[in-house]
Amino acid sequence: MRSLRLLVVGCAVIATAASAQQPLVCPAPTSVSSRPCELYHYHVQLYRPETKQFAEVTGVNQCASESACEQVRNAQMRRNAGVVDYFKRVRQEQQYEPDRFGPCHCDLTIDKASPAFLTDVQRLTQIRTGEDVRLRIREKLLDAGLTSDNELVRTLISPPPSLPLLGGPKLVPLPNVGPAVGSATSADDLKSTRVTDTSKPVVISLDLPLADPAAPAEQVAVAEAEPVQASSTAQPETKEAEEAAESFISYETERIQNVLKASSAITDASVKSRIFEACQERIQLLSNLRTLIEGSGVRSRLATAARGAQSEPDRVAFVSRLFGTAIAKPWAPKDASDVILEPLPDVESDPERVLRDGGGRFNDQQKRRALYALLARYQPTSDQQLWLITVIDSFLR
Repeated sequence: MRSLRLLVVGCAVIATAASAQQPLVCPAPTSVSSRPCELYHYHVQLYRPETKQFAEVTGVNQCASESACEQVRNAQMRRNAGVVDYFKRVRQEQQYEPDRFGPCHCDLTIDKASPAFLTDVQRLTQIRTGEDVRLRIREKLLDAGLTSDNELVRTLISPPPSLPLLGGPKLVPLPNVGPAVGSATSADDLKSTRVTDTSKPVVISLDLPLADPAAPAEQVAVAEAEPVQASSTAQPETKEAEEAAESFISYETERIQNVLKASSAITDASVKSRIFEACQERIQLLSNLRTLIEGSGVRSRLATAARGAQSEPDRVAFVSRLFGTAIAKPWAPKDASDVILEPLPDVESDPERVLRDGGGRFNDQQKRRALYALLARYQPTSDQQLWLITVIDSFLR
């Protein structure tokens, strides 16, 4: 524990030194703005272990207040310090460097007059860069021998902290997933194993000539020596599943970015904070949904439904089948405040328990809302992803 604290302090010192050489703040605007600061953020240079280079992102951290920004920044620094400590102390990789964090300051990436302004495409690119770095580090941790339920792996990105403006904590820790003791298996939970099979078998086609049983031995040997042609359909199908996910997720990511931009015109700090929290949860949900679509396979109901959701009515109908009819208005809001979901404490306090309910305590719409809460607030493990694919398959029937 002491070494981890020292490493946190060391990361802060390194980040401060790096900032002294290259200030991780937005450049000063060319003209003086009379408007108050609407959002706060911080710059971070993410260390990429595969290239040993840094990638700076500025458009992925947006907070409604400076204090909230400090909370998010400190939490990310602690998570990064834990990862660096593991690689340096346990794996003896002394060349592994910590991320470099800048101070919290007014976000000028939304100001068109600022040199730091980011377009929607640039911001989306930075979001994808940050997600790619996170997945690379996760892969490196798994290759080092850690399991997917390890604290370092699970908390690479944690749910956003609740703000005092919202009246107390809204999130609960990830439930301990383990075998149910003494619980009966419901017939509704028994699904075909092909639905959860994320790996596609390699199909081998053999084109061998027939040999006459009475033919000489040398002719049979020639026939057996004919080359075998193998064709694999796994790679094309995997690519199709990724395209199905991309066509839906990219559009919805842009939609939620537009909501964040529209919220800048709202003056009520409490409403703006709730909008920001709802958008953060939606981004987390879209990231998890992308993983489930790609993992379910191109022929799954989930990938087929995502690929067919091209028009706006089709998109709303698709998410309504997944998350319930009450999600239609918040999913495609006409006003920024419409994105806020009214809380359902009985459902959202333990969404996995609701989804696994086989006694009829929760109805169909409550289970769909629990699916939204689980994907929006947690990072499912590999085993949970397989189970969630079967749950979603039953919703789409």
